[in-house]
Amino acid sequence: MTNHHNPQIDLAWLTQRLGYGMSSVERNDLEGLAATTVLARRVDPEAHGLAIPPSPFAGLGDLIPPDIDPDDFPALRRTAYQHLLGVWLDELRDTSDPLLEWLTFFWHDHFAVTSAVVLNPVIMVNHLSLLRQHARGNFGDLLRAVTLDPAMLIFLDGRSSVARQPNENYGRELLELYSIGVEHYTEADVVAAASALTGWQIQPGDGGTAVFSARRHDDSPQTLLGISGVHNVDTVLDAVLNHPALPGFIAGKLAKSILGNDFDEAQVPEFANVFARHDLAIAPLVASIAEAGLAMTERSPLVRHPVSWLINAEKSTGARVDTRARAHILGSMNMVPGRPPHVGGFPPPEDYLSASSTAARFSSAGMVANQTPEDSLALTVAASGSWSTLAELLGRPDGFSAASLAALEGLKNTVPVPQQGRNCLALALSTPDLLVI
Repeated sequence: MTNHHNPQIDLAWLTQRLGYGMSSVERNDLEGLAATTVLARRVDPEAHGLAIPPSPFAGLGDLIPPDIDPDDFPALRRTAYQHLLGVWLDELRDTSDPLLEWLTFFWHDHFAVTSAVVLNPVIMVNHLSLLRQHARGNFGDLLRAVTLDPAMLIFLDGRSSVARQPNENYGRELLELYSIGVEHYTEADVVAAASALTGWQIQPGDGGTAVFSARRHDDSPQTLLGISGVHNVDTVLDAVLNHPALPGFIAGKLAKSILGNDFDEAQVPEFANVFARHDLAIAPLVASIAEAGLAMTERSPLVRHPVSWLINAEKSTGARVDTRARAHILGSMNMVPGRPPHVGGFPPPEDYLSASSTAARFSSAGMVANQTPEDSLALTVAASGSWSTLAELLGRPDGFSAASLAALEGLKNTVPVPQQGRNCLALALSTPDLLVI
């Protein structure tokens, strides 16, 4: 995307990259504001007099009564996870704090705990609440909390890791995926981390609590990442959080999610320096990456993932798709929140350019268009054939591509008038223009 510092393009870029677009109400609220002002508000809402909304996950754990009959649990679990999905997607769409929810989802992908392994919805809800609590805070605090989170202890088998037989799963992923990257540790480091992390269990009841058992723990000193005397969770995390590769690893991953796959990686050391200088505070890192993006004259395109595509479609059209249909849409694109397919998280962006994802997006665009209310401005504009206005409403102020315009004109000229609005809206939503942003 070329940027000549058009305020509308800057604002659209920011709200698409650190959120999931704008509803018509948000567009009116933000009209006339500089993108840098909007960024400052989103990075630190309270400093600008904005309240942080309550957690959407609060109270969801009450969906599973403590005295449930074990035979009833599977059906209740499915219902609880379906409800969780609906509440979460609604919050992504309707939140007054888009960056907080965007970051919560980013960390969900980063740590990639899945409900397919964590079969207890209460424990999963508590995990998501933990991610949200620390999403814009300090990465060290987040990593410490995740390490002893019951959901993670289940997901990567930490609860069964004992002195006689340490389980290496979490120690490996801690180093490879969560903190410093594959080239910065050895197999001996994995073994050392696994031994030092032994002895943690989950106490049953009320969503589970992590408890430490000294007799199950190997307290012998280990050498981890060149640091000797490592023997427990605190010393493991101290070694990891002080490793020189960590700021660049996390900064690079966040930068790719914000700036796009083809951004200039020579900028990562600058972002990493900001991250390290602020003692691994996440908000200043996000701000520095976004400020760099806003300053660019040539911005790297970003393939938006299915959750981003769906939430933007709902926000910009006013459509309200029911949870079952959303689950089907996102399942067909292999991105159901709460169920990352593997420990590395959701598929990389290029996977969403596949033929199967494209077909699913076309089908889903029709579903969104059909659920768009009659009084939606996007629907009215789609029926009128005002393509530049429609593109702006859908989050693309620089307009549709020539190929998309030709397709829209061709459809408008061949469809009976009563169906023109919904059919043209569906086609607009399914164009590559709204996938590669």
